[in-house]
Amino acid sequence: MSVTRKKVLSWLPRPRFRIVALALFCVVILHIAATLAATRLAPATAYQRLADLLPANTMQVLPPIGPGKQPLPFMGPDARYAMCRFDTTKGPVSISANLPGAGWSLSLYSDKGTSLYTAVAQPGRRTQVSLVLSRKETDKFSGLTDEAAGRAIQRDRSLAVPAKRGIAVLRAPDQGAVYQAKNEAELKRSLCGLKNSVASAR
Repeated sequence: MSVTRKKVLSWLPRPRFRIVALALFCVVILHIAATLAATRLAPATAYQRLADLLPANTMQVLPPIGPGKQPLPFMGPDARYAMCRFDTTKGPVSISANLPGAGWSLSLYSDKGTSLYTAVAQPGRRTQVSLVLSRKETDKFSGLTDEAAGRAIQRDRSLAVPAKRGIAVLRAPDQGAVYQAKNEAELKRSLCGLKNSVASAR
């Protein structure tokens, strides 16, 4: 006795549109929830991993990246890094660095992993970055501006960034042995520390 295709289909339960739509909706919600919770369920954040390696408010040049010598995952050997674990609970923190050419960048991340600020050098142009990190932005009146007082305008190269704790990452491209000493010296010239101590060190 031959069983036709129509008979087989008639035996199967017909899917209900509402049930299918509800199932798809639940899958989408579950996927979004799992994605958002992944960072909170991670065993250790980047800030926690670097807490023992980096002293607070001190820029430190890391050794060249190699197999088994990665303080954080996915750090490529095609670059050199200097990092600072900043903490503004004891006062504003100043960070200054020179980005001498293409491939150089300075990035700030909060202790939760949120990107706060990024500066990238332009090809053929030297970029000087000066940041002041504080716990919160202040709304206090600091007097008339130079323009309002009739004086010459003085450009302030410092940018105020509200942040409590986090990591500053200065990245230099690996341009080979010829530029290795020069790039490492530039990394060592970068500063990170409490605002008063950095100002006296300049």
